[in-house]
Amino acid sequence: MTKNTRAWRWGPLLALSVGALSSLHCIELPAKSFSCSTDGDCEGLKGPGGESYVCVSGGWCAGPEQSPGGACPQIPTASSCSTSNWCWDNPLSEGRTLFTVRGRSATDVWAVGDRGIALHWDGNCWSRQPPGGTQPLRAAWPAAGKTWWFGGNGGTLFKWDGSTWASQALAEQLIIHDIEGASETSAVAVGQSGALYTFNGQQWSAQTWNTGGFPPPDLLAVWPVSNTEAWAVGRGGTLVHGVEGRWSFANRQGSVDLMAIAPGANAGTAYAVGRGTLATYANSTWSTSGYATSATPLNGVWTSGGVTRIVGPASNIHVLGRSTEPSGTPQVLNSIWGNDEALWAVGAAGAIVRRGTAQWSEVPGGVTRALNGFWGTDDLNLWAAGDNDLIMRRENNLWAPVTPPEQGAFKAIWGSGDLLLVGTGGGRLLAFRNGQWTQETGDVLATSVNALWGTGPASVWAVGDNGLISRRNADGTWTSEGRLSTDRLNAIWGSSASDVWAVGNGGIIYHRDSTGWLRQKLPTSTDLFGVWGSGPNDVWAVGNGGAIFRYDGKAWTTTPIQVGTQSFRAISGRSADNVWAVGDGGAIAFWNGKSWTAQVSGVDESLRAVWVTPSTTWVGGTNGTVLRLKP
Repeated sequence: MTKNTRAWRWGPLLALSVGALSSLHCIELPAKSFSCSTDGDCEGLKGPGGESYVCVSGGWCAGPEQSPGGACPQIPTASSCSTSNWCWDNPLSEGRTLFTVRGRSATDVWAVGDRGIALHWDGNCWSRQPPGGTQPLRAAWPAAGKTWWFGGNGGTLFKWDGSTWASQALAEQLIIHDIEGASETSAVAVGQSGALYTFNGQQWSAQTWNTGGFPPPDLLAVWPVSNTEAWAVGRGGTLVHGVEGRWSFANRQGSVDLMAIAPGANAGTAYAVGRGTLATYANSTWSTSGYATSATPLNGVWTSGGVTRIVGPASNIHVLGRSTEPSGTPQVLNSIWGNDEALWAVGAAGAIVRRGTAQWSEVPGGVTRALNGFWGTDDLNLWAAGDNDLIMRRENNLWAPVTPPEQGAFKAIWGSGDLLLVGTGGGRLLAFRNGQWTQETGDVLATSVNALWGTGPASVWAVGDNGLISRRNADGTWTSEGRLSTDRLNAIWGSSASDVWAVGNGGIIYHRDSTGWLRQKLPTSTDLFGVWGSGPNDVWAVGNGGAIFRYDGKAWTTTPIQVGTQSFRAISGRSADNVWAVGDGGAIAFWNGKSWTAQVSGVDESLRAVWVTPSTTWVGGTNGTVLRLKP
């Protein structure tokens, strides 16, 4: 018989109460024009905290930065910015996976994850509150008063008292996977190699338990049943039973790791989940069955309002006895918590989604859908569009999802004054003006709208697949300017209506002057993804393999400048000596007027968009990544 050097006495068990979570919806687009010249133009517009909008620099209606319910304060961390001063702006987790979400009330919820990230919800916004260090955090539990305990890798527990952090090293350098409490002064922590610790309201103590002759398995989750009984689950389907402080191996439910456990809707019932596996506890007996497919990740389970939900698969949440619910994110989810009014779930890349009364949606700071393009006039008037219905806006220091006009991928975004245009993967052009979305008409593209650029609402060009290009007229209709080639056009930019450039696959470059479109000579088959210039005699194009080409007013360079091997996806700048190119693998390069130098972005995601405002530079890409150059 093998014994794990850990047993404990149970303290009184009380039900952990969870308060009602306040309503949080996607930020709706305002019901009137968002451009302005005076504060009066913004009358009637309100921010998420109820603050009145004012006319800010750039002619944009926005909430005052420091108004009540306005900017969400963020605590900077050492890893928030790279050595090249590129700082995370979305998601709040800095791209790190979130493992657990737990709450005490509507104004006290925590999400923790990889590399020591800790996010706190105060009822108004999520903010970073990291305890320090880079060890992953995997467990969170609310104790007495405002106190929280957190556990993870490295054998250290962190304590938050509502204002400051403290740490307590355990006797062993192990991983704590879960902490659950029976009351404010009685809790159990379980972890690596059968680790089991108890809390009596004052201190944590290691316990012993009977492993039934097996090597101590990793325990991944724990469920207090009553003041005298509890269950823990772990690797290889392990079930461990605790009664009156005596713990022992119970049995194995198959061979799949059981990742989470939670009570069911009825007293004396519970569910444990693992990849493609559902273990059910009823009538004092466990039974196991396959669930979904054998490859379906099932990482978290929670019951509220008589409904049990299981998170894990990308894009969907399973509801026992019902059909699945769209999760509102393409990311895999790891944990779920809440009550019958609102539920939270967190997962890969820092995804945070919430379900109110009707559906799941990403929340400000937790958007992790791929971003394809930016548009804005300044840092207070900044929009982005991307895959999986993504249109979002930066407000109150957080990127928030905006209710989209339709479902699908938004490949391009561009605006002028009070007109905002987005192009879809299905070839439609949608305009937002005077508070309304409308579909643009005329001879628009029949294929994906990959890029937009214009001099104003009366002269806008759209390019797409199969070499198609269309122009927006003064009356708001679109006219085809033909098929320039059979290749995909990926980007467009110009210095004026008679100096427009379009680039695409196969190294194609087209120039539009006052007479029409002409193909340029560039003897390369390199796919080109971005184009930008400081003027008619200084134009750049970027593409595969780190290639950067330049036009000097007479001809394009035939040999590309090589900055690394990663493909560049976009390029933009502020002047002839301030140009940025971004691409795969977090690649960022800077042109200072004399040479290109590689930057340290601090990320691995593919960067698809770059936008330069008067005060800083923004880049974005997959997993909702948004970086901002530190001023």
